[in-house]
Amino acid sequence: MTTITLQQFRGFLIAQGWELIGAPDAFIEIWRHASESGGELLLPTEQAVDKEFMLHGALQKLATLSKAAVSELTQGIRELAENLVSIRVAHPDVQDGSIPLEDGIALNANAKELILAGASAALERRPLYQGRPPALVSELLRNARLGQTTHGSYVIHVFYKGTSQDEESTSFARVATRTLGSALFGLKAAVDEYERTENPISFESALSCGASANLCEAIAKFSGKERTRAVEISLSVDSSDELIQSPRTIVEFPPSQQPCLRIAADYYRQTYTLPDETIIGIVERLDRRAEQDAGVIRVATTLSNGVLRSVSVQLSTDEYRIAIHAHENKQLIQVSGSVVVTPRTANMMEPVGFRVYGNYDLFDS
Repeated sequence: MTTITLQQFRGFLIAQGWELIGAPDAFIEIWRHASESGGELLLPTEQAVDKEFMLHGALQKLATLSKAAVSELTQGIRELAENLVSIRVAHPDVQDGSIPLEDGIALNANAKELILAGASAALERRPLYQGRPPALVSELLRNARLGQTTHGSYVIHVFYKGTSQDEESTSFARVATRTLGSALFGLKAAVDEYERTENPISFESALSCGASANLCEAIAKFSGKERTRAVEISLSVDSSDELIQSPRTIVEFPPSQQPCLRIAADYYRQTYTLPDETIIGIVERLDRRAEQDAGVIRVATTLSNGVLRSVSVQLSTDEYRIAIHAHENKQLIQVSGSVVVTPRTANMMEPVGFRVYGNYDLFDS
């Protein structure tokens, strides 16, 4: 009859200022709110045979006193008692509360990927999560449940918490939710920055917040096959045993930012281009064909996003001759251009400004 438990209902009443004023017998409790004129609730105990029926009646009466719909009140109770992640997509084609079947399936499937990304980041920050998740993450996913959808756009709700007997899993569920909120805020700020700069290094700062390729791809897929829907994600953390309810986190990604999320995912998968990059490093390899005078050098360097890579640079005949001497003397070289990075390679496009540093050039003012 109801989708909430007695424990959740009691926690909600306490948070809203209700007090237990009596228990006439082992099967019923009397609750009263000081600000409610004549407002009393009869709540069953766990021993009551008809506790489900009585709990439903108490829920209906509280909805009447609160001037709220039972469904809204039920969601409010669950938001307080469990960790909640709500995913809302907005577009004219979902205003009637329905969604194309294929997109609806993708929405539900990627809700799991979103929770997985946040929970994984709670244990360890990585740009990409692959393979079997750790035990704590797997347990959290097993306990997660889908709530009813909401009309007005298309919204799905995911509730989850640790087992009531296991304080470690309960605490981890809270940490995972807070980490997901941090990752969403960090990613949103990074996407906004990328829109201004068009430099994927903007996404680097979001890594420490918990962002990952998994997170970006899940959000992008929420937008539908055509990538035309706005995506709003809201979270609330289990506050059932806390004095103050945690504020809800809300982050929105409009359709215009869907391409940016794809670029962010590629960046975290080590596939990106750094424009106008200047590298300084040691020539670790020289490569040219016997019939050619020009050639390619490979420079060991640190890119502007802090990543250590060997960057291949195509040089002219004169530049390559200079690079040979720099390699022999272990001198630093400098060159500028756009660097195209993949998981296995890094190549500089249209290099300019090639030069070799002398023994003291780096320290000259």
